[in-house]
Amino acid sequence: RRHLQAPPTQHNSSSQERPPASMKTNTAIIASVACNAILCIGLVAMTMGSSNNLQSAVAAKAMTRSFSRAMTPAPTFRSAVAQAYCEEVVDPENNVKYEAMSFLNSFTRPDMEAQVNYMIQNGLIPCVEFDKTGTTFREHSSMPGYYDGRYWTMWKLPMFGATDASSVMAEVDECKANNPNSFIRILGFDNIKQVQCMGFLVGRPGQ
Repeated sequence: RRHLQAPPTQHNSSSQERPPASMKTNTAIIASVACNAILCIGLVAMTMGSSNNLQSAVAAKAMTRSFSRAMTPAPTFRSAVAQAYCEEVVDPENNVKYEAMSFLNSFTRPDMEAQVNYMIQNGLIPCVEFDKTGTTFREHSSMPGYYDGRYWTMWKLPMFGATDASSVMAEVDECKANNPNSFIRILGFDNIKQVQCMGFLVGRPGQ
């Protein structure tokens, strides 16, 4: 049985090598989109760079301003409390403090008697002491830990039998009369623990 075959179709070689017009159009569109994308990316990069430079300039200016402000000395100001503190406390030459009570106002006679009564009521033994210098110093030795004037001279003996402030203040008056140029203080000793528990100044030279 014979099969009929169609004769081969002859194609034009020029039509096979030439691309269609639609492909050229698509290529142009893709190239245009790519160019626009590149331009957009460049614009965004330039914008971000300029903003960063602006922020850096602003930050540098603010830092310079704060540094100059910090370096500028503050105006001198001293409150009335600070002035009083400097006049009353920070004056080692003319305002030496003795014991904790010296930071209060000067004791009157009733104030001293009240302190002595408190001392006796709490079981402490009153003792009157005096000293011409009133402060520690280094004269007889320079070895570490040694100070002269650490202990004052005791006026008579500790008053073990005192029951009120009148007898103690009488001894203070007698000590002042015999030592007018000395500092005088009253101490309270604990005869069980053998330690000094309180003390305050009751006389200064010339008073």
